[in-house]
Amino acid sequence: MCASFNHKLTKQQQEIVDFTGNEVLIRGIAGSGKTLVLLKKAKETAEKYPKDKIAIFTYSSTLTNAAKLLMREFNLTNIDIRTFHSWAMSSYYKVMNKSYKMLDTRYKDSFKNALQKVSATSKHRLVNSKEYSEFLKDEISWMKGKGIDSLEEYLEANRRGRGSEVRVTKDDRKIIFKVYQAYQNDKGNFLDFDDFGLIFSKNLSEISNDVKFDHIFIDEAQDLQQAQLLVLRAAARKSFIVAADKGQKIYKTSFAWRDIGLNITGGRTKILKDSFRSTKQIIQLAASLQQHDSIIKDDEYVPPVLPSREGPKPVLIHCSTKESQDKEVAKAIKQIQAETPKATIAILTRDWRSAFRIKHSLDALRLQSQFIKKEEGNPHEPGIKLSTYHSSKGLEFDYVMVMDLVDPNLADDVDEEQYWELERRLLYVSITRACTYLQLYSHGNASRLLKELDDSFYDKVSV
Repeated sequence: MCASFNHKLTKQQQEIVDFTGNEVLIRGIAGSGKTLVLLKKAKETAEKYPKDKIAIFTYSSTLTNAAKLLMREFNLTNIDIRTFHSWAMSSYYKVMNKSYKMLDTRYKDSFKNALQKVSATSKHRLVNSKEYSEFLKDEISWMKGKGIDSLEEYLEANRRGRGSEVRVTKDDRKIIFKVYQAYQNDKGNFLDFDDFGLIFSKNLSEISNDVKFDHIFIDEAQDLQQAQLLVLRAAARKSFIVAADKGQKIYKTSFAWRDIGLNITGGRTKILKDSFRSTKQIIQLAASLQQHDSIIKDDEYVPPVLPSREGPKPVLIHCSTKESQDKEVAKAIKQIQAETPKATIAILTRDWRSAFRIKHSLDALRLQSQFIKKEEGNPHEPGIKLSTYHSSKGLEFDYVMVMDLVDPNLADDVDEEQYWELERRLLYVSITRACTYLQLYSHGNASRLLKELDDSFYDKVSV
């Protein structure tokens, strides 16, 4: 079984929990216990200072719910567990002294209108070809995430880590900023999700004391934007504790810790290199994939130390069709539940539509399952769990089945380099959710990423 909250910590993990510094960065590989250490540290802080306000921030509602389920038995009323956006939205009126409206479904229209407005007066390639539309959306999101809202800031900004095939010159930036301005003007007073971090970061002095916390803990910090982290740092009165693994970064964020005002010198950085979740066989396979990731060149990359715990080799199962794949998964689940009825079994799919497809086929066979999605489901209880590659991040299961590993038909405006970098990270995240047993499923035109896996670390079956 995977480790529980009451799992005994290693000496190094306990030292981090006991460390009294008011700023700490906990770095570590998947399964090294970052989240467990962070939660235990938050629990001890809450018990030691019962009158202090404490917040644990995660990047997703699914991870927030998982943390709440782990912490609820302690009945600590001074701990608040939430996402950045849930806090920012609930605090917006107090900080900005006005209400807001979300852009939501108008987003595509506002962006399209912005492109049309700029292209009407410019023949620049970036605004006159559909192939750059996704890049421009990402660039605007990146700009806001960096706290950029002026041309001067954008022209001086370091785009290192932006990770795009599109090379951007100074003249290109001027055109991109025109699109940014046109988009902001078109949407008017409506806000998109990236606006909250940007607006708050420009109004740090307005963050009132009643929405601040004494101690802030952040899990999976690598997937938060620089502006969001800067805001949370300003919202912490006494201590600021961060856990991160750049090897699992699945969102287009880029920053240095000093950019958010976090002092990580003088013993304030703690590194966890050992994986306690997965077996040696699973980590070997994951590491062979990660060797193709540009993240290994990053200064903060933590190479994994192979665990001593042995287990069965992962299995790659290639099926002729999607239907035969789904049947194989159901067959495997029946066998697992017959042999280990108390196991947690995760079926991970590319998107929620595929997860619903699998649930329908399982329901037909009277195999009970639950979605692990936002506030729905409990990933810690035995049974069949359905989630996506994205939503599984930060969770762990005894058995993991990664489905639909196929090559997609990419649209013309997709940046292939960025696409495959993200897909590689998502596959790495999915593989490292497994504690003991891992099965990878493909059908038809198998994903090119499977060729990056060292074939000596898995068994292959064709059905």
